[in-house]
Amino acid sequence: MNTKTTILCSAADQASMNIRENLIALRDWEHEEEVYETDRFRIVTVEKLHIFCDHIDSELERRGFMTDRIIFASKHKSDNGQRLFSAHFTGNIGDAKFGGNPRELAPAAPQALKLFLQSVRDLAADTGYAVSMESTHHGPTALSVPSIYVEIGSGEAEWLDRDAGRIVASAILGRDAYPRESGSAAPVAVGFGGGHYAPRQTKLILETEITFGHNFPKYQLDSLDDELIRDAFWKSNADFAYFDRKSMNAAERYRISVVIEDLGYEVLRESTIRERFG
Repeated sequence: MNTKTTILCSAADQASMNIRENLIALRDWEHEEEVYETDRFRIVTVEKLHIFCDHIDSELERRGFMTDRIIFASKHKSDNGQRLFSAHFTGNIGDAKFGGNPRELAPAAPQALKLFLQSVRDLAADTGYAVSMESTHHGPTALSVPSIYVEIGSGEAEWLDRDAGRIVASAILGRDAYPRESGSAAPVAVGFGGGHYAPRQTKLILETEITFGHNFPKYQLDSLDDELIRDAFWKSNADFAYFDRKSMNAAERYRISVVIEDLGYEVLRESTIRERFG
């Protein structure tokens, strides 16, 4: 079979099934049992939650479903009840309470992140939904192809909102095909600092030509060692680093910048990014 982008949906996730129903309604798909295909996309549904889908790319390959990118269609849960469309990459900085392996990062899909966030921003105008990149968290981590989580949040009312499902499905399919993760136009940063929802990084994605791979909020910085920082650049196919400097103290900036420079990358300030890539 042809290599395609796999959209992975979970029967245990209400938002995921909402997105799936809308995906199926938006295109003419060929399907056999529960697998739906177009020339570039494949929808696969699993019974378990996505976070426990380590090695799903290898499992798909054994079934004859070659994939070069996985889009996890999922819910976002938050106690604040914010209506939110979000996207992020997966990885564990410490232990693995929510799937994946401890201290492991999955390969990221930065180009898909940028296009998804741009699309949902445009489609969600006047809906009351915010749009945000999230920092790296939870599983799965044991994957060999790039992946991205795209989510509807933050509670059951939003997960079942058919209009929200249509917006996310349209954002996934609307550009018809994402560019490959290597050799694409948008420069890629690894982010450090800020909060979980990475507001400064999100603004840079939406307002400049760059995109982000893995991103680590301030509360994770103490847990980052040299190996995890190196893996973040490698698994993001990154070009440089960005610091949310106001959220980081001088010691944090110095320690991490030494590792980054030893790896051969530079740290760009927001003003430099906007000047070069604005």
